[in-house]
Amino acid sequence: MFRISKLFILVLVAGALALLSVENVSAITRTTRTLNFVEFYAGSSMPQGTYTGLPDFNFIINNRLVDVDAEDVYDNSFHLGLGYGQLRGSHLLFSLGFKYTKHDVKDTILIFIYDGPLDTIPPIQGDTIVTVDSSTNYNQFDLEFNLNYMITDITKSPFAPYVGVGVQAGLLSISGGGFQSQNEVMLGLRLNFGADFKIWSAKDGTSLLTLSSLNSYDFYGSNQKPKYLNLGFGFRYYFRP
Repeated sequence: MFRISKLFILVLVAGALALLSVENVSAITRTTRTLNFVEFYAGSSMPQGTYTGLPDFNFIINNRLVDVDAEDVYDNSFHLGLGYGQLRGSHLLFSLGFKYTKHDVKDTILIFIYDGPLDTIPPIQGDTIVTVDSSTNYNQFDLEFNLNYMITDITKSPFAPYVGVGVQAGLLSISGGGFQSQNEVMLGLRLNFGADFKIWSAKDGTSLLTLSSLNSYDFYGSNQKPKYLNLGFGFRYYFRP
């Protein structure tokens, strides 16, 4: 009976030690496979799509809305951003951040329309000019959430491309132009793509720094939110939580 009891106790102790070892290994694995990061970036914004107006007025010609190409409404501009997030399981990137975009509206918007049957030869056509006060400022302030998939493990590879999606919610501030300032609430959706290039890592593997290509394509914007192809560069600093 004593031998059985002693063996039973030894089995319990061994099992407890094994469970403790598994938990420790699991905890170490979870810590190793999760990194926090902060990011700072800037870049160029190139207008995309078509618009039936600016955020504060519509393009109405002959009592109907008219689509105008983005390149005829906006000039190339710039954006700045910062964010905080996590790299989980070596591949999933979650981040929450802030982004500022300067919308550079053209002073003169030329709207070219056909006014008559399409089979008219030559077609009846006309131009309408919309002028915008050059002192009017269009500034976008967005909170954004991004979910990206990193194709390779940046902790083991010097290069890690990624793709993903992003959601934006923020305010467009319109000021100047001799009018009272106004704010418009806007939502946006985008596709993310880019890559991280490792430029430094700690010897103990607890942190690393990357030069990051942070790009996106805006495919939806509410309330005439300007859409862009955004090409930018920045830095990401990864560290263990």
